[in-house]
Amino acid sequence: MTTVEEALGRPDQSAAARRARRVAVHTFRPRRSWPAVITGLLVLALAVVAAAEVIAALAGTPLRLFPVGPATGYAETTTWSEPSVQIASAVLALIGLLLIVLALAPGSGHWTALRTDDPALVVGLTRSALRRAVGAAAQGVSGVDGADVTVRGNRLRVHVRTGLRDSADLPERVTRAVEERLAELAPLRNMRINTDVRYTEG
Repeated sequence: MTTVEEALGRPDQSAAARRARRVAVHTFRPRRSWPAVITGLLVLALAVVAAAEVIAALAGTPLRLFPVGPATGYAETTTWSEPSVQIASAVLALIGLLLIVLALAPGSGHWTALRTDDPALVVGLTRSALRRAVGAAAQGVSGVDGADVTVRGNRLRVHVRTGLRDSADLPERVTRAVEERLAELAPLRNMRINTDVRYTEG
């Protein structure tokens, strides 16, 4: 029998599971740190050079690190309707959009988050560990002589080798063994499994 205090004090399991999923996805979300660092360094370098040019020009001794004279004359005599200005603006806008897409799109992850249903516990497997676990499950199927596994996103491709010629149900048995192993590991994202069988001479 459940008392009122127990019912009120017990956290909502579905809400806790959803929160645990959000925490795990955020923790193992691939970061694109290198593009951000390179872009930041380039912008910083341009800002420093521009600031140095402006300060030196205001002091009466321009640095002339770049030939700004022709650019200034071109800017004074060119309107926004010029094709060259519109093309340059479109190119810069496309570069900006590309940088935004690179920042928002996740990179190639090296971890597979596992379901724990506890927001305070985050568990993940590396790709190599996932390959080994799935490969061991496939290798344990009767008739399989060897197994290789590749992981790309949420897709698993299992290549097995066998010397049996009359084992038409081998792909199904390997897939079922891999599914059972994945059910034990409980990854957050559903994994799609493709099984290929190659027959070898014994």
